[in-house]
Amino acid sequence: MQKQLQQITANMLLEEHYHTLEKALLALYFHKNCTTKSLANMTDLPIPIVSAMKKEFAKQGWGKHSLTKKGQLAISQYFQLSGANAKLYFQLTTDNSFRTEWIAQNISGLSTIYDARPTADVAIDQAKCTVDTALKRALLALDYTMLLNKRILCLGDDDFISIALAFLLKKIAPHSATKIVVLDIDRRVLSTISNIAKDYELPIKADYYNVQEPLPKTYAHQFDCVYTDTPYTLIGAQLFLSRAINALKPEAMRHVFFSYAKRSYQKQWELQQSLQAMGFVINSIKYDINTYEGAQILGATSQLFVLQTTEHMISHIPNQRKFTRPIYTGEVERKSVVYQCIRCKHSLIVGAKNQYTTITQLQSSGCPSCKNKKFSQIKRTVQKTQDQHALGHHILLELHDCDVALLNDVQKIKTIMCQAAHKAKATIVTENFHHFSPYGVSGVVIIQESHLTIHTWPEYGYAAIDVFTCNSKIALQEAVQYITEQFNAGNATQHYVYRGK
Repeated sequence: MQKQLQQITANMLLEEHYHTLEKALLALYFHKNCTTKSLANMTDLPIPIVSAMKKEFAKQGWGKHSLTKKGQLAISQYFQLSGANAKLYFQLTTDNSFRTEWIAQNISGLSTIYDARPTADVAIDQAKCTVDTALKRALLALDYTMLLNKRILCLGDDDFISIALAFLLKKIAPHSATKIVVLDIDRRVLSTISNIAKDYELPIKADYYNVQEPLPKTYAHQFDCVYTDTPYTLIGAQLFLSRAINALKPEAMRHVFFSYAKRSYQKQWELQQSLQAMGFVINSIKYDINTYEGAQILGATSQLFVLQTTEHMISHIPNQRKFTRPIYTGEVERKSVVYQCIRCKHSLIVGAKNQYTTITQLQSSGCPSCKNKKFSQIKRTVQKTQDQHALGHHILLELHDCDVALLNDVQKIKTIMCQAAHKAKATIVTENFHHFSPYGVSGVVIIQESHLTIHTWPEYGYAAIDVFTCNSKIALQEAVQYITEQFNAGNATQHYVYRGK
């Protein structure tokens, strides 16, 4: 049936991949009868496209507004829906009030299982999510048609999202062919999940994997979606997401459900720039899902990005060799906190390379002088590792609708670029510019702090410019503004890149 769906996608010249057709067919199967308008709402497609899609379904003999017996059988076999709870699927996907009530009713049933989770290892940024959060995350797979007849990867799973997914799967389609794989560095987590999966007959496979190693070939390009709650550093997120890209099937419109701590606007911008550079589309950002048990470092909450893959995916970190840079918060930001015993006033330093690395450990052991377990914070310092600072600052400037005559004048372009270097307070070492026949100019201004480069396409009114410096005191934006004004650009865009960070 997958080949038929791919052919329908080709026949319709549909930009979305066949996964959108899967969503439509599941809606027809579980909702019994769908108008064109209602199906358009459920698939986020324009009504004319949904009408054309229904006609293609009818050509296959599957039905149009409702499924024929042939259509029901084909979809049931494709998604392994024998014994499926159609009413539950319908209510969970259409009724938010029922969904909220269903989550509340099932928390107690899972709490006993979740209580068996090992203690959080803060050294690798673990923080246990609540059972409520686990169920909400699992329901995302249902919302994005990533639950039935799929391969799901949980990349790092101290949150036990795999258990919530398997629980939901058994409730809706107990005979589904869905497979869930857990890859984690914490053998305690793997052992506990494996035992639970065995006891409850859940379709979960748990395997040891250190994300700093290349992804094993066994798991490369095998999955439809990935769940990951990454370390709370940018480089940690980039590494986990790079491995997720390696694990996903190569077609577009696969999903990554990515949880990450809330950060400052600047850090949020850096993260989203990175997501875009890797080829992800941010489908949505959920601020009301992730809650953690006693995770003061996060403010007890985090954001969840629903990421969608495109045909332009690029791993930020290659999969060929071991990654050796620090990725966890405790490695990247070395924190030390001075605590004072409330009873005897004895002071201790808590943090990396000290006797107690966390306040939890100190409280558990008690004050070494009087065994009291209550402490007050006196002083807190954060020392970032050197590789957090960018070695270079790089602006990629694109100028459209420029002065066409100027774009072909090598002497004027050289003057503008050298003057831009002066505007940036840079020191020019040398320059070289060349005019191509019949048109186009390329040039470089070498400065002590790095370089400025340009290439022009007069026939398109376009210029591509790089302004790069290894000195943070250089006024890059003044150079960029000057260049933009001198070329009389009607449209200008910038891409800011931190080099060597």
